[in-house]
Amino acid sequence: MTAASRQIIAADPARNTWLSANAGSGKTRVLTDRVARLLLSGVEPQRVLCLTYTKAAASEMQNRLFRRLGEWAMMPEAALRDTL
Repeated sequence: MTAASRQIIAADPARNTWLSANAGSGKTRVLTDRVARLLLSGVEPQRVLCLTYTKAAASEMQNRLFRRLGEWAMMPEAALRDTL
């Protein structure tokens, strides 16, 4: 199983996941993907809790999520469908 396929599995919010990996391995991306998928499935933002060990990690995750949601909001519908 490739690292990318393991990340896709870990990003599934229907699964319980514990992430522990080296810097630069994609942990923030997996968490951001999980939150985006939760929001797309109809979970209210105030019902989502993400825990990180540092304020820097929390800020990075927030920035990535806001950037992704902003990009999606501005995409033409056909491109958004392809992206999702």
